[in-house]
Amino acid sequence: MPKLSIIIPVYNMNGQVNQCLSTIRRTVRLPYEVIIVDDGSAAEARVEVPAAGDDVRVIRCTEHRGFSHAVNTGVRASVGEVVLFLHADILLAPHVAEDMLDALIRDSSIGAVTAVAPRTYALARRLPEMNYQSWTDFAAVAERIRSGGVKPHPEIFAEMIALMVRRDVVESVGFLDEQYTMPPLAAYDYTLRMTKEGYAVASLPNVYVHHDDRVYEWGACEQQEYEKFHAKWGLSLNYSFAPRSDLFPLMDLSREGLRILEIGCACGATLREIGGRNPTARLYGVELNERAAAIAAPFVQILTMNVEELDPADVAERFDYIIMGDVIEHLLDPWAAIRNMRELLVSGGAIIASIPNVAHISNLHNILCGRWTYEDAGLLDRTHFRFFTKYEIIKLFEGAGLAVDEIRAKRFSLDTQWQKFKDELLSLQTVHVNAEDLEAFQWFFRAMRE
Repeated sequence: MPKLSIIIPVYNMNGQVNQCLSTIRRTVRLPYEVIIVDDGSAAEARVEVPAAGDDVRVIRCTEHRGFSHAVNTGVRASVGEVVLFLHADILLAPHVAEDMLDALIRDSSIGAVTAVAPRTYALARRLPEMNYQSWTDFAAVAERIRSGGVKPHPEIFAEMIALMVRRDVVESVGFLDEQYTMPPLAAYDYTLRMTKEGYAVASLPNVYVHHDDRVYEWGACEQQEYEKFHAKWGLSLNYSFAPRSDLFPLMDLSREGLRILEIGCACGATLREIGGRNPTARLYGVELNERAAAIAAPFVQILTMNVEELDPADVAERFDYIIMGDVIEHLLDPWAAIRNMRELLVSGGAIIASIPNVAHISNLHNILCGRWTYEDAGLLDRTHFRFFTKYEIIKLFEGAGLAVDEIRAKRFSLDTQWQKFKDELLSLQTVHVNAEDLEAFQWFFRAMRE
């Protein structure tokens, strides 16, 4: 059985790390070593570990050099075939380490798996409401969650609160980049490098650990870390890595051998999510940002095409779905693009699109106030070339020979001020105003080739 190296970086958290160590000793039944790296803690907070006859080492750094340096120190000292990175304020439940290892070795394409905890992962929001006041109660909650079965969920990157990685992946990817001092950004960078090298990273929604939910105040450091990430990767954490799962209800993703093309696939998060749900799906993407395409490429077939000037005869494949999430408004000639995309659909195939609604009540208010001000994001994103209402979107698709068979609105709740303005617009006598047109911030469309 593989030996497990558990690495825990610590800075002024002696109490928390000993609670963490207590749960390791209580739950882990694999051969293991624990390497605690005290990253220059103050004298009164230095790590002091009670002896228990197991393989626990404390490495003391003479000065505080940050999370990444502490983790790297632990990696250099470790010998296990598998490495488990833990934050000092993590508590483990029974079976966590074993379930993570089982998931890691069951699929050789997976290089790293992560447990989930409140707040830290978006997936944690799917977990049931939980209140526990003791470790015993926490273990019972974790066991109920575990009863759903352990099924990996694909991720592009992950945090390192409880991240298990094969040794060959650690050796291939190398050490954490020590320019990052914040644990989340250091982890995003590290696991993103795994993804780029073709190692799958997966979260385990049914493997739950307790994590201290305090929100740390990083101040100016947080913005600096994001800027470092952007400078290194040329990508925005806010826009390049989120799956468009809001479009999934418009598709039947269960069909065997689906062929799906995403225009503007970014780092492949949407296609990766689809592949996780349907391993038989054949996934293709178009992405102009070469850095983003390089991250998607190990898991997605990247096609080179200009959708506005495409000769469909140059593309060998035909697709069941073509996803165009917030793409059409960025095109100079969306009418030509949609005609071209129609030719790449099989009979019965569909374009799945999301398009901002220029008739949203907030935009009408600004127009009536004499404003049409471009912004960095939103309805009047300065990168938008075209603007559409629901009526004009239908014309766009039907003009290309597609039949719109489903339309959905994405709405945000209106506060009292906007509700009053909506009532005023709906009371107009010389023009009929549709309440849905005012409320829809974005339109989701399915347009089929018959």
